[in-house]
Amino acid sequence: MGDVLVTDGRTLSALAVIRSLGESGLEVHTGDAFSSTITSYSKYTDSNIVYPSADNSPHGFIDEIVAKANEEAYDLIVPVRDETTLLLSQYRSELPASTDVFVADHSIIEQLLDKGETMKLASQYGVSIPVTYYPSESGLKTVRDSVEYPVLIKPRRSSGSRGIQYAHSETELLQRYEAVSKEYDNPIVQEYVSHDGGHYSIGTLFDQDSKPVALHVYKETKQYPPSGGPAATATSVAPDEWVWDIIELLKQVDWIGPAHMDILFDPETSEYKLLEINPRLWMSLNLTVQSGVDVPYLLYKLSTEGSADPVRSYTAGIDYRWILPNELLWGLAQDQKVSAARELLRYSGRQTCYGVLSRTDPLPVIGVAAQSLQFLKDPEKRASIFDRGW
Repeated sequence: MGDVLVTDGRTLSALAVIRSLGESGLEVHTGDAFSSTITSYSKYTDSNIVYPSADNSPHGFIDEIVAKANEEAYDLIVPVRDETTLLLSQYRSELPASTDVFVADHSIIEQLLDKGETMKLASQYGVSIPVTYYPSESGLKTVRDSVEYPVLIKPRRSSGSRGIQYAHSETELLQRYEAVSKEYDNPIVQEYVSHDGGHYSIGTLFDQDSKPVALHVYKETKQYPPSGGPAATATSVAPDEWVWDIIELLKQVDWIGPAHMDILFDPETSEYKLLEINPRLWMSLNLTVQSGVDVPYLLYKLSTEGSADPVRSYTAGIDYRWILPNELLWGLAQDQKVSAARELLRYSGRQTCYGVLSRTDPLPVIGVAAQSLQFLKDPEKRASIFDRGW
């Protein structure tokens, strides 16, 4: 029986990993910077550890993970959030030889975490993107004289729409660029693409030879924040030809491990435009697993056996709901709250899977409540939930 440590137990993606590997008979451990997380209540969690925050104490985090790896002899460590993925890719050589971290090279992860650098890479390899400007290189005056409004001012490194500002005039561009620049280094300015054409996600897993072993596409139908963020609801869809064109970018950078790609269909140009690449596992991972693409177990096999049979097909039409708390937060953010409440209560009649809810593993709901109360009491964490979007 294999031993696996999954970091970032606060996340839905960690919960999906733990459930997948636990159902496969593996011994699964979880950890985070606090004890009462979603995953700590899962029946598939064999032990729960608390380690120093990867955000606030990166060296403390690495020291604790290395100590635990030596003590517990994990076969695999699965990082989930940006910070833990980046740190474990950088310091993997400090882990015992028997403990693997199946992620790409640190320099590649760093490059893809930078939205500006990602847009440059996409342009270099012919992948469609929103028109993008780099004020730190060309000067804000040049951008101001070139853009067509509306535009978005985006931090190079952030997630969940944090820090993004919308501008539909020169005055707003200048004011909001300055505001974003105070918190984030060298933001980019990007053409605003309407979500009316559809917001899509590609989840994928690449092997050691930078070949895709798994691929899953889903259409995001609700997001929180509503202006753009993780999917609160989504539907699994079949991959069209444009998907293969976009993931070619990952092959070009010698990608290894899991990655998530965020795409909008632009109805004005009839192009699928790449918004960003998240060089890690994705929040809606359970939809991927329930559609027939068991990324966590494939990841384990690639790490421990060196290969895994590629998944060539999956079930389209499966719905996904992240009711607690993001779909509820989506409803509270709507102007027409009665209509939103009806939407939340409507039964689709289609096969549906959930981010947290599970008949066979119900207790993570308690973890959602415990974790949410902790976040609401912490001003910084509370702001990370509510102060985002535009």
